Amino acid sequence: MEKSKKYITISVAAFICYCNTLWGSFVFDDTEAIIKNKDVMPYIPLNEIFRNDFWGSNISLNSSHKSYRPLTILSYRLNVLYSSNKLDAFQFHATNVILYGLLCLLTIPVFELFLRKKKSQKSVDDTAYLSSLLFTVHPIHTECVAGLVGRADILCSILFFVVILLYDKVISKKSFLLLCIVVVTTAAAVLCKETAITVLGVCVVYDLFLLKKQRKDWCNIFSIYFIIRTTTLVVTGLVILFYRYKIMNFEGPTFTSIDNPAAYADNIFVRIFSYNYIYFLNLLLLLWPQWLCFDWSMGCLPLIERISDKRILIVLFFWIIILISAHNLVKKVIENRFLDAKTMAISLIILPFLPASNLFLKVGFVIAERTLLLPSAGFCLLVVIGLKKIETFSPSHKSTLVVLFYTVCVIFSLRSIQRNFEWLKEETLFTSALNVCPLNAKVHYNIAKIAGDQNNKTLALAEYKKALELNPNYEQAMNNLANLLREERKFDEAEALLRKALDVRPNFAAAWMNLGIVLTNLNRTEEAEHCYKTAIKYRNKYPDCYYNLGNLYLDQKRNDEALEAWEMAVLYRPTHVAAWSNTLVLLDSMRQYDKVLELGITALIHNPKSPALHFSLANTLGKIQQFKKAESHFLEAINLNPNNALYHSNLGVLYHRWGKIDKAREMYKKALQIDPRMKTTEINLRKLINAQD
Repeated sequence: MEKSKKYITISVAAFICYCNTLWGSFVFDDTEAIIKNKDVMPYIPLNEIFRNDFWGSNISLNSSHKSYRPLTILSYRLNVLYSSNKLDAFQFHATNVILYGLLCLLTIPVFELFLRKKKSQKSVDDTAYLSSLLFTVHPIHTECVAGLVGRADILCSILFFVVILLYDKVISKKSFLLLCIVVVTTAAAVLCKETAITVLGVCVVYDLFLLKKQRKDWCNIFSIYFIIRTTTLVVTGLVILFYRYKIMNFEGPTFTSIDNPAAYADNIFVRIFSYNYIYFLNLLLLLWPQWLCFDWSMGCLPLIERISDKRILIVLFFWIIILISAHNLVKKVIENRFLDAKTMAISLIILPFLPASNLFLKVGFVIAERTLLLPSAGFCLLVVIGLKKIETFSPSHKSTLVVLFYTVCVIFSLRSIQRNFEWLKEETLFTSALNVCPLNAKVHYNIAKIAGDQNNKTLALAEYKKALELNPNYEQAMNNLANLLREERKFDEAEALLRKALDVRPNFAAAWMNLGIVLTNLNRTEEAEHCYKTAIKYRNKYPDCYYNLGNLYLDQKRNDEALEAWEMAVLYRPTHVAAWSNTLVLLDSMRQYDKVLELGITALIHNPKSPALHFSLANTLGKIQQFKKAESHFLEAINLNPNNALYHSNLGVLYHRWGKIDKAREMYKKALQIDPRMKTTEINLRKLINAQD
């Protein structure tokens, strides 16, 4: 097949597999990483991206997740800019599909590098193309493409392959400038996602891979060029690691046994066998990606805690396969046979997976399908090499193997498309997980969240309770269940749940805030204030908490402190309409009309479609007899919310004072038509009629 046709085929395959993601929404982690992350918005200073973690929190704080991916956040910001400062899901998903197509195209030249027989020879068969095709349609990638958070992995992988291609040029041309570009590109890849640092190890293996001749040529290892290259790679890795740890204040992320039970098991037997069973499942997902789930934590995979556990046999079988493969690989090296493409494929499987293996540091997940994006490239190359080997030994079965390969590609494509449909919205994503991980408390928790958003409180209560039944220490489920109980005015039960959640996680800012709300309802204002301030201590940029603290101060007639709290709320979230509205109403009651007009205009810049802000500004303009401007804002408020009786009533009052009696009567009648219980409006209408009589 011609080279251009190969690239066209890969591009078309990528589009066919993932075009249905274009109509997806923001789901699961996208909410925290994009919708609630102020760093993606253009009005936030650019340097904030480099100060905060992937989720928008200060990375130096103990509560930070410590994921540092500023270039990925920058790509989200570019999407927002391109969408006229709006969060347009289509733009985000289109970018993901385009980037994924680029990644798939890059696998062809990378695989060709690994497959060439001599340094100056290109790959002579279609192994690279077929490997790239299998990689393109593999369903394990759906989480990376359909889930917008997966862009970090896609960007990281693109730059990962670019580094390998550039490093090949460094070796062939002995160019110091190209070596510097490799270093910069590696640093950029790490700023997309941390796992990119493993490309340095792949480059070292590739350097050795090119020395694939007899023993006498291995002295090239000690050549000056090889030493310069490898030393540069090692130093680059150490410098990146140093600055990476420095950025996060030399503190690792704080995870719990809920996130990764095996990592917190006290018994070494439990850890070893549970880890290896997880490794086996990762391999199984590459072989046959039928069981895909958005989250594998909590009770999804019970620990191997007894010698009688049948899964131990699976682990032993897995070890036998690994030992045989390792023995054959080492034997080749000892016998001085050259390293081949299989070695590069294996390195591409193992090295990028190391950060997720729990061998060097604890991670906050059990299985994460997105961490298999790069390892799947090595896996696909290894599979096709194996098929070609079988074809060599048994040429008569070539057509059967070809049919088998393309059948697998079609099945994988259909599975990818099917899985993408599940990723289109949260409801289908979460319910699909019940078939894979019915014992996962987080699955039930997320189903409960969706039910709560849909005002299905019965299902929400049942699913939160199920989540707590599966995991009694699930603090987020306690927090959300407490909110539902608070709405039902079961304050004592809500308080008990929130205090239990804080016993599990003392730095849980949302639980502190919600406890403050509960205590406010119980008139325990001093305790409530302490809770709000504690929440802000653990999450200093917490607009909702500042808003609730301001409401508490307002109830206590501490007006200046209330205004300061709401000022902080809108500082950290300029779209916080409730904080703006409360500020304007309070200033109006304090007769600070000039300040109302000044802040009102600022508020509308950030929230031009907010009827509440137009209404507040109109009331103040009416009081200072700027009737024309007041009318304009009243009409805009009514246009945005035509069924609000109060808006019509107050516009009626404005017309009444303005002397436009007919319009006043019309507005009063409209208000009463919407809400006949408005006594003040009824009295105003009667006065107007009596005055005319």
